[in-house]
Amino acid sequence: MENQVNRADQEKIIEIASANLRNLIARLGLTPEKLAERVHVDSSEVIDYCEGKTMPSASFLLALKDKFEISIDDFISRTDTPEEIYLEILKSHDSITAGSENYRALYESEDPEEIRRLCGTYYVYYLDTENYKGKDINPADVALNYGILTIREAVTVTGKLDFDCIAFLGRKDRKMVRELKEKFDSKPYARDLIAYLMEEDYGKYIYYGRVSASKDHYYISMAHEREDRLSIILHRPNTRKPEYIGGIGTVNSVSRGRQHMPTVQFMGLSRYSLNLSEEDIHHAMLLNYPNYHAGPEADEMIRTFKNLYMNDENTGFMFTDTQRELLIQSNLERIIKESLTRNLMRYAKVSEVDDDDWYHIIKYYGIEKHSKGKK
Repeated sequence: MENQVNRADQEKIIEIASANLRNLIARLGLTPEKLAERVHVDSSEVIDYCEGKTMPSASFLLALKDKFEISIDDFISRTDTPEEIYLEILKSHDSITAGSENYRALYESEDPEEIRRLCGTYYVYYLDTENYKGKDINPADVALNYGILTIREAVTVTGKLDFDCIAFLGRKDRKMVRELKEKFDSKPYARDLIAYLMEEDYGKYIYYGRVSASKDHYYISMAHEREDRLSIILHRPNTRKPEYIGGIGTVNSVSRGRQHMPTVQFMGLSRYSLNLSEEDIHHAMLLNYPNYHAGPEADEMIRTFKNLYMNDENTGFMFTDTQRELLIQSNLERIIKESLTRNLMRYAKVSEVDDDDWYHIIKYYGIEKHSKGKK
């Protein structure tokens, strides 16, 4: 009986490794022969592995790890999201800490029931960061970006429970994203969802990653091939409710556009499409607005007006109307610039109050939530 079990496990590993190898070859744009050249093995050996005729040798797997930085454990055990095997964010267990077990423990020591609350599909809201800072004058309907994020359980061959995520980010069409969410919900297996997105030529919008949690926060780490990494941090609500409906947090990523700039901003997640205007959603994303009181600045502008228009004995009447307007404009611009500099957002921080405000937005304006009669 034990030999039969071992044989079944071996056949399963061969099947998984074969599928992952074919996927890796396709994603790298190679052929089995070209891959064989890169890892210095005979091409017939790679072809046998691709066809599932035999289990990949340890030396071959080590060669793949060294050359393409794959996770060997994922390569022979993960069946749900084979696209992830070549993403650094998913094999960082082996590379970031150079063998340290502490990083791996972040995933293995979590309470699966807590992360399971996140499983499901979310609408994603965030602001466009393509423009250079200080030059973004886009209105709310142009500044808003939309996306979809799905979080799912994945059980490896070894029985380890994991939580993966797939995101579709960077779209402006709100209606299109709502329709796409239905596609996400209709495809329970990640491989089918990935295949659909690839068929629709959505590859440049897809991110893959994992989800973890600490005592107070959720962490979503994702990557877009080798072009971008992003890290989302959300508050972990202190509640017994079985389902997390959303929250607002920070996201660190690389901006799109002509200049690829490191960016930190706010991102909102919601299980339900929000029945709000773009302006209202935009306002909810702007958390670090200054609490500003223009006392000294107002006094200075009043003195300027008095000197230019109200004092007969002053030099105000030595200026033409055009000169007065230019002086007022220059003075006003200087005051505004100085005030903005003093009140400038120096970091992105989400308080529990901010997160609770976003929760109540979802609670009261989530379209699907109310249509289903949920409380």
